[in-house]
Amino acid sequence: MGLTRLLLLGPAAVFCTLLATQAEAQQEPRESAPTKEFEIRDDRPYLGGKPVKLWGLRAGNALMSRAVTERHVNALDTMVAHGINLIGVYIQGSNGGWPDPEAGKNGFTPEGHLKEDFAQRLEWLVREADRRGMVVMVGLFSPRKDQEFRDEAAVKRAVEETARFLDERNLRNVFVDIMHEYNHERVDMAIFKEPEGAAKKAKLTAWFSAVAPDIEAGICPTYKSGTAESYPGMQVRMIQKEAEIAPEGFVVNVEMQRHDPYENEGKYEAEEFDIMRGYFEQYQTKPNAALLFHSSYCQGITGKSGTGPHPEMGGYGKTEDDRGMRFYFEWVRDHVGRYQYPSHVKGEARPPAR
Repeated sequence: MGLTRLLLLGPAAVFCTLLATQAEAQQEPRESAPTKEFEIRDDRPYLGGKPVKLWGLRAGNALMSRAVTERHVNALDTMVAHGINLIGVYIQGSNGGWPDPEAGKNGFTPEGHLKEDFAQRLEWLVREADRRGMVVMVGLFSPRKDQEFRDEAAVKRAVEETARFLDERNLRNVFVDIMHEYNHERVDMAIFKEPEGAAKKAKLTAWFSAVAPDIEAGICPTYKSGTAESYPGMQVRMIQKEAEIAPEGFVVNVEMQRHDPYENEGKYEAEEFDIMRGYFEQYQTKPNAALLFHSSYCQGITGKSGTGPHPEMGGYGKTEDDRGMRFYFEWVRDHVGRYQYPSHVKGEARPPAR
C-alpha cells in the first residue's frame, strides 16, 4: 500500500498497517524438514530407522489453546528425563472432566475442515517432540464431538485434510488413532459404531492411507463394547483400559484405566498405586506393546485444582495438597531409564545435546 493512500486513510490505519508489516517481517518461516519417521517392523516400533521402546502419556486436551500447548511443549524435557517418549493428543478434545465434561475443544469445523490454529499447535508440538526423539499419537475423533459433524462427507474430509496436513508438513514421528472409543454408547454417527464395524473401520483407515500411506493408523474400540480391536487394513492395534495385550501386532493402550476421579484430579487412594504399578510391570514385559498413562490430572480441564490440564508431573498424588502423577514418571525413570534417543539409559542424566 502506498504512503499517499495510507495518509488518506488516517493515522490509525497507518499505525495498524505498520504494525502488521513489522509483525510479518519478524515472523520466522515455518520449518518444513521431515521429522524422524515412525514405523512398525515385525510388530515392533521404530523411529528414524532405530528400534525404540515407547512409554507414553495421554494428553487428550493438549491442543485446546496456545497456552495449554505451550505448557505441554515446556514439559517435554521433564518427560524424556524420566523415560517418557510418547505423548497422545487429540484434535477433537477428549473428556474435559470436572466441572464440564464437554469443555474440550473441537479442532474440526462442522464441514470437516481442520482449523488452522489447531494445525499450527499440532505441528509445533510434533516438531518439539521430534527434537527430543519422541513419538506423538495424533487422535482425530472423539465420541463427545462426533455429533458436531454435518454428515459422513464431513468425516471423510476431516480424515483426508488431517492426513494431507501431516504428509505435506513432513510430520513423520506420528501414528494416528482415527476414532477413539469406536462403538461408544455416546457416539451418534453411524460410521463410528456397529453394525458392520469392521467394514466401516476399514473404510475410515483407507481414506487416511490413500492420502498419507507412510503414516500408520488404527482405531481404538470402546472396552467391552462388542466391537473388535482388529479389522482389515489396521496398522496399529489399539486398545484401552484393561483390555488384554494381543501377542500379535504392535499394541498401544491409548488410555490406561484411570484411577483418579475427575472431581478430585491427581489424588489417589492408597491401594490404587499397587494396581497401577501392576499395569506398568505388565507393559514392561511386552516388547510389542506401549502404554499411555491416563489421569484426570493430565487430561481434565480446570478441575478442583483450577489449573488443569497438567502436563507437568506435579506431586505424588497421595493428598489433595500433593496432586500429581510424579509416581508414574519416577517409576519409568527408575525401572526403564531416562530416554536418550533411541534408548532408555539408567544412571546419571547428561545434558541434552543441542
